[in-house]
Amino acid sequence: MKEVKPYKSFLVPIQFVLFFLLIFFIQNCFDLHSEGKQEIQLQQSIYLIDRYYYWSSEEILDPETIQESKWLPISDKSLGFKKKEKEFLYIKFSDQFIRQLQSPILFMEIALETFKVFQGKENVYISKEFDFIFPHLIPLSPEPKGFIYIQFQSRYKNFIGLDRDIIFKNHTKALIDLFMENLSKTFFSPILLVLSFIFMGFYFLRRKELIFLNFSILLLSASLIEVLNGFVGFSLRQYASYIIPITFLNFTFFPFAFLLFLISVFPPFFKKIFKLIAILHIFVFLLSMVRNYESGISFLNSEEDYNWIVVLEAIVAILSSLYVFLKGNRQIREIILGILVIVFAGLHDTLVDLEILNYKIRFIHYGFFLMLGFFGYYVFKHYWELLHSINRMNTELRTKNKELQRLIQIDKDLALAHALQKSLLSSKYNEDDKIRIIGFSQNLESVGGDYFDHTKDSMGNWAFLIADVSGHGISSAMVAAMSKMAFVGAGPYLQFPARVFHLMNRHLVGKTKNLFITASYLFIDTESYTATFSNAGHPSFYLIRNTENDVIQLTAKGKPLGLFSQQSYAEETVWIQPKDKILLYTDGIFDLLNEYGESFGEDRLKSLLWEYRYYNIQDISSILQDSLFRFSNGWKHQMDDLSFLLIEIK
Repeated sequence: MKEVKPYKSFLVPIQFVLFFLLIFFIQNCFDLHSEGKQEIQLQQSIYLIDRYYYWSSEEILDPETIQESKWLPISDKSLGFKKKEKEFLYIKFSDQFIRQLQSPILFMEIALETFKVFQGKENVYISKEFDFIFPHLIPLSPEPKGFIYIQFQSRYKNFIGLDRDIIFKNHTKALIDLFMENLSKTFFSPILLVLSFIFMGFYFLRRKELIFLNFSILLLSASLIEVLNGFVGFSLRQYASYIIPITFLNFTFFPFAFLLFLISVFPPFFKKIFKLIAILHIFVFLLSMVRNYESGISFLNSEEDYNWIVVLEAIVAILSSLYVFLKGNRQIREIILGILVIVFAGLHDTLVDLEILNYKIRFIHYGFFLMLGFFGYYVFKHYWELLHSINRMNTELRTKNKELQRLIQIDKDLALAHALQKSLLSSKYNEDDKIRIIGFSQNLESVGGDYFDHTKDSMGNWAFLIADVSGHGISSAMVAAMSKMAFVGAGPYLQFPARVFHLMNRHLVGKTKNLFITASYLFIDTESYTATFSNAGHPSFYLIRNTENDVIQLTAKGKPLGLFSQQSYAEETVWIQPKDKILLYTDGIFDLLNEYGESFGEDRLKSLLWEYRYYNIQDISSILQDSLFRFSNGWKHQMDDLSFLLIEIK
């Protein structure tokens, strides 16, 4: 077994990444580029310009042909309108400000619909992408043409028109501003990606720690949100057909990844709640996509339909966090703070989007950073605790390695002992023209104390011995081997059962170390059809005769072997008949338990033997083995070694 080593090599890059994470967070919280007064004067929002709108049921190729009297002024606080079915919206405002700009553009953030931009009569820009959420930089002629006209046609069911900042700028200044505003997002994304791979590596090192896998997925989703929602996403606008679906699907997936992470850290009751909500999240999203399948999927319309499940997730996350926090679970307090930060930041920005809050400051990006910071701290702390536990694990592993080597040697010794014991036992099947024998043995451990033997003398008579050493395991197996040697030594007296036990007892007394042997011995004279038997503290054996009314129980008095040096044994004789069957067994059969704690017992054994008395002993043996196996649920409730010998008189 290999020793687990601390992953100290990870600490330096992790500290390096965390340092830059802090730097970019600070950078994100403060505006890194200051604008001078002259630069501010050379850009102007159309909020400061008189704006007008006009609805038309038909597309107008030249907006200048619209009569002046039909244009209506737009409220100072509004840019967009409620959509009208199958109508075009036209908006106009003056372009006189572009005289102050060297390379003027119209910076539009964000127009959600397909639209066309006219400067005077000239069509200067056409947007064809649906659900496009990135800024538009629209080049203009430096010579004013009077008005800028924008024609909108939308499939977004809730809104049509302009949204957020619409500003006249110099082209170079607009690109620099866009890059600087998204600098933290652009460079923070690869850091998140690297962290995602690091934690994925942690998961493969510790596969039982799902928190690493879920946090890795969360970081990967966050990385895509950061990079595609900023300057990089804008730069890839020529691939809008790929970028837009990836962006929106990831917006939807992030709450799901968030739930997966919560499932891995919250207590069991809340795990079940979050699992249920995660399943509901996927179902509602797919349903919303199907419902809004109009000329291709509209992600924005779908978003309107599944916002309620996001709100539900937020409410459950807040209530769960507050409950766990009030219960004083300090182990996940960083998680609770991260949840509260991101949920409240998202709620604030939702209220801004709904114009319930009039100011335009947005907290979601800061909340996003803080949430990942809290979550990252929690996971790093969790990993740090694992690192500290590795040294302790190494010490334990060294100890266990020594223990394992000792156990391996014991296993080898047990395997050898099992093989030796098996070689001592008589075969489990034997027969001649007058006797048929079948034996069975099931040890509680690798080796056991049950032992049976059968042998044939020179006259064709048979001797049978079944013995049970007290206890079980290696010590019992050794005493069983000694009893085998003692039985072999009594070979000249096989026809005298009491003499056999007397010789075996004399050989074993004082050598069994407080262990004793119970045994039954049976000698069958195949000429006279008599069976002579003795018993040494062992359970009675059974004679199954078809002409009788019940199973015949045979016993003789005698104390176990190996206890007393001066011990005599009784000897009994019984007549036997063709087709008689005899069962010798150990008490492990009676001690066998089922799952309810009931023992197999003597009555159950006798009933089974009598029910199948007309069967041959091969079938009886199979039925008995199967009954014992099923009763104990596959030997799960076996309490002792068990064995039996079945003998049939042909």
